Amino acid sequence: MRIVAEPLTRASFSAFGSVIEVPASSDADSIRSSANQSSAAKYSPISTLSHSYAKSDSVKPVLSLFHCNPRALSIASGQSIYTLSLLERHPHTTQTFIPMGLSPLDTQTRFLVIVALYQTNEDRPDWTKVRAFVAKGNQGVTYGVGVWHAPMVVIGAEKVLFSVLMWNNGVPEDECTECEVRDGVDQDVQVVVPAVAAVAKL
Repeated sequence: MRIVAEPLTRASFSAFGSVIEVPASSDADSIRSSANQSSAAKYSPISTLSHSYAKSDSVKPVLSLFHCNPRALSIASGQSIYTLSLLERHPHTTQTFIPMGLSPLDTQTRFLVIVALYQTNEDRPDWTKVRAFVAKGNQGVTYGVGVWHAPMVVIGAEKVLFSVLMWNNGVPEDECTECEVRDGVDQDVQVVVPAVAAVAKL
């Protein structure tokens, strides 16, 4: 199955989590206020950070840095392709990625946000319902609790540094579940990365 990565917007991503960006002017008024002695505009809330760990667990927020290398792309029929082989989820916590130092004007280095719905009556991702989004340097994302998603996929020539925030109870088994494509069972997913010229117009 081949899908085309679409622009990342708050509306298109709403079923999977939230997009972290300055809202469009039509949406900003309800969450904008003055801050820092009127020297700043504050937008809040912009993203929901939550968890479903038991109250008895020793749960705390953990802020990490991920320095992500660009992923290899293949070329088929003149298109740049990222082949998806694995999805993961965090069963009890949201996970937030915020790029650091990546300009929104940089069309050469971007990142893909890839997500999937669950299979009906199965605790696995539905590989036929994968969606992919192209994110720019002024956008971050928060994956909802338990949302299947690909590990971060940077595309381009440069590494990208991300601040990553999630809740943790100190039990590695509770933190992350991975699911690989099963040969002969799951449908292969190829993500078409739009050409730079096309993305630059978004």
